[in-house]
Amino acid sequence: MGALLDSITTHGTGEVHAPEKPIKAFAWARVSTDMQEDKGLSMPEQIREIRGYAEKNGIEIVAEFSEAASAFQKKTKRVEFDRMLEMARSDRDIQAIVVHDLSRFSRDSVDAQILMRDLNRAGVRVISVTDPDIDRESVAGVYMQHILLAKNEAYSREIAFHTRKGCKSNIQTRDSETGWCYKNGGQPIWGYRIERLNRGELKRGRPLIKSIWVPDDRIVAGKPVHEWARYCLVEMAAKGATLDELREFCNRNGIPAPRQQYWGHTTWNSLLHPHCLLEYAGYGVWNVRGKSQRYNPPSEWIVVENAHQALITEDEATKIALDRRHNKRRKTFPTSNRTVSSPYLLSGGMFVCGRCGSNMIGYRRGSEGTYYVCGSQPYRKGVGCGRGVYVPQEQIEREVMTGAGELIRACADVKGLVREINDELIRTWQASCGYDPNASDRLEQIDAKIANIRNSIEDGLADTSWANERLRDLMAERDELAKKSVALGEPPRMDSQAATSYLSRLPDIAKYGNPAEKKRLIEPWVDQIQLTPDTREVEINYQVPESVVNRVGAGVGFEPTTFGL
Repeated sequence: MGALLDSITTHGTGEVHAPEKPIKAFAWARVSTDMQEDKGLSMPEQIREIRGYAEKNGIEIVAEFSEAASAFQKKTKRVEFDRMLEMARSDRDIQAIVVHDLSRFSRDSVDAQILMRDLNRAGVRVISVTDPDIDRESVAGVYMQHILLAKNEAYSREIAFHTRKGCKSNIQTRDSETGWCYKNGGQPIWGYRIERLNRGELKRGRPLIKSIWVPDDRIVAGKPVHEWARYCLVEMAAKGATLDELREFCNRNGIPAPRQQYWGHTTWNSLLHPHCLLEYAGYGVWNVRGKSQRYNPPSEWIVVENAHQALITEDEATKIALDRRHNKRRKTFPTSNRTVSSPYLLSGGMFVCGRCGSNMIGYRRGSEGTYYVCGSQPYRKGVGCGRGVYVPQEQIEREVMTGAGELIRACADVKGLVREINDELIRTWQASCGYDPNASDRLEQIDAKIANIRNSIEDGLADTSWANERLRDLMAERDELAKKSVALGEPPRMDSQAATSYLSRLPDIAKYGNPAEKKRLIEPWVDQIQLTPDTREVEINYQVPESVVNRVGAGVGFEPTTFGL
């Protein structure tokens, strides 16, 4: 089993025997659907089998990790998985990750191979309890691993195909009693609620539950929610009300937003999207977004007429859609610089408002500069919070980088850092100068060919013209390889003294990185930053990553930093 062959021996029977010294490993379990519970793939069952395998084969499970998420989803959704990988790479005592089967690790064959190769470089192998034991260092093992991972991906894609097929059929199926079409799950748009219907039994006695949408009749501010939805759409949006006016009307009348107490621009903007307007007019709409969450072309939408009770007419929905297309006022949004690669280092929930709990977001105030401000200010005009406090971006980010730099320096493993930096320098050097790790072997092969040709000539080879031409070609190739080897020289290296110097200047050095790089640097070390608007104070709470605690002990800590604006 690759790197583990030094400590595990495999006999002809295929049985793995425990080494004298236990291998330290992490256990990983994952489920993505309720049906996997029925098939004996529940997380407790996976962990039970992993424990049994580890006990039998001399493996010490140091920590157990689990997650209920698809292995074919975006990486950002597998938080616990990413945390485990980071700990495995940084903890040099961990030699393996044990899984029930490789499909629990990842069903994307390319992603799985990249992750496993990256772990191999760190000395960590992925061991499957139920898959065949493959010698990945052999030629046959390489083929078998590709086949196994491809099988898992093909199975996942087959499940996705049949799931989508079932969803498409479900939304076009009408309930025999109510006449409304079934829904595939998820939260309904504002103004509707889900009503679940028992329509028989599945295998093993499980009830067959189907869902439909019905108008939300909860009373809010003296009216049912569905009446408020109709009023906002017909009496306001259809008559030219802006997003600001819709938001302020709902907040002023105490109407709670679908997912939180107060309304914002983005909520009303999404509710006035064409597919939502179709749903308000009684149409069932499916396949609006693709896997990447990008909108699919309307020609790919599945639209079903009279799928649920309409709150507005089709003519009213068309009027709202046309009005929004031509009314430029509705395109006015807060002048925030938030983008996919945000230039604001502390965006995304790291920095919060202590008064209302909203995220502090990046905000540009014309020519005055860039700041952080409570998200309630641009999105809700301060409703639910109060008067905003604008925190200068440069000041708060400098404080955070300085504090995180001191904590990193205090916890740094200089020897390990030097080793990792030198490994990366060697890889970069090899990639940039065309380094060929097989050059020395090729030189030996060329020398052997030259010697053979010369021996053949001495033994009376008749075709000397061919021999001389071949010798010239081999000599030219040999000279080229020799010159390249001399020109390459030695790769750059860093010593402990230089690494210590860099650590002491970490905040200054980090200035040259882009926001994404700086964010990756500080995220593991910053727990949360909180603004107290009333006192105009900011408190920065730090944390020590679990992987570092495992290395240096639990006594490492860092006091919160508090400063005034």
